[in-house]
Amino acid sequence: MADENGRRPACPKCGSGSVAAILWGMPAYSEQLESDLEEGRVVLGGCCVTGDDPKWHCNACGHEWGHCDILSQ
Repeated sequence: MADENGRRPACPKCGSGSVAAILWGMPAYSEQLESDLEEGRVVLGGCCVTGDDPKWHCNACGHEWGHCDILSQ
């Protein structure tokens, strides 16, 4: 997962480039998902989607930001 330009944004709080996309809902398990979780490319946000959920998670400082537009798709 990436931003509109095809890349992950830097954390606006600490500037780290170690940023994971937050995956909301109940994802199906796959080896790719396991790899993405282990490598910090994705974090699980939970199964309850509220419509005001963050899109990005900083692996360095834990800050979460952005707007997940899953309900508008």
